[in-house]
Amino acid sequence: MKAKPWPFGRRLRVANVTMKHSKQMALTTKMFLDSLPRALDSDAYSWDGKVARLDQDGRSFTITFEEQPSFALGGFSIPRADVTLELSGYTDVEAEVALKRFDRYFHRGGG
Repeated sequence: MKAKPWPFGRRLRVANVTMKHSKQMALTTKMFLDSLPRALDSDAYSWDGKVARLDQDGRSFTITFEEQPSFALGGFSIPRADVTLELSGYTDVEAEVALKRFDRYFHRGGG
């Protein structure tokens, strides 16, 4: 997100064209879908088996979820998924709030 100079040292926030964030998460598809409505604060999203998309107020939040083979460690099996979050039409502040909310609802225990 670019901030344009504004008189008297203030900055004007302008909408970001597209912001992408990728991560690997310890989730199955079922775990992902169970938490998704709360993470998006809406159940008005579409799901095609791989991509969830929420279009709202001229903004778009697209999540690509690709389940990967589980990681085995001793007797434990840890699910894995590659997740890409793409936000369009959000200001930098709105995008930060949306990403923090997503992370909060998908946070798992650990240190």
